[in-house]
Amino acid sequence: MNRTLVNIIIDLVAALLFLGMIATGYLLRFPLPPGSNKTLTLWGLGRHQWGDIHFWISLGLLTVLIIHLALHWNWIVTVIGKRCNLIKTSQPSLVRSAIWTLGLFIVMCVAFGWLAQRDVKALHQSICSSVSGKDQINTQDHDLHTDEPSTPQANTLGWDDVYPIFATNCLDCHGPQKNLAGFRVDRLEDFFKNNGHASLVTPGQSSQSPLIAIISGKRANMAMAESHKLSETEVSLITTWIDQGAK
Repeated sequence: MNRTLVNIIIDLVAALLFLGMIATGYLLRFPLPPGSNKTLTLWGLGRHQWGDIHFWISLGLLTVLIIHLALHWNWIVTVIGKRCNLIKTSQPSLVRSAIWTLGLFIVMCVAFGWLAQRDVKALHQSICSSVSGKDQINTQDHDLHTDEPSTPQANTLGWDDVYPIFATNCLDCHGPQKNLAGFRVDRLEDFFKNNGHASLVTPGQSSQSPLIAIISGKRANMAMAESHKLSETEVSLITTWIDQGAK
């Protein structure tokens, strides 16, 4: 095959892969922002799936760039060697320079992977990606511990006992940055608002509180009903909180 045609094909493939990286990066940043994987999909794929596509496109682009360098290796070695006064002979060894370059590249990749694995740390508190800057300051007084809520005790439950459940499961869509339906779980008063509809919580009457029907999955006709469903333990804790006055 003609060398010029090969170069054109490689450049076109590299350009397409580069555009693919930009496109998937845009999807991950805006239509599917961090914290949306449980509730949003795009063309049948969730945020994690689009992240995998972004990774494989970047790997493909790296492969094409390596092929591009290999095809022009003679020119690269000659030009860089002359510029840096590294060429001592009229015919520099292309194989030896390629081995050194490839070895250095592999060492850098391995070192990066090792550092990334070594420095991974577990968070003891959940940090919602969609809440940043000023929004985090507004909610920093609340405990966002991600452990399973404790079994309801005889003691009266308060807002601080149930808020971590809402923060962990609901804050991405009903928080300071995104408050769907005009409702925020980080504001206690929002549970008692009446905008032409019954309030979500009726103190002392969990059976009459729409919130329990929503989080227990009984209201199946509402939008995104499955994503609103919580575990039985969490529902039990919130039910007890409402029956005790929801304070």
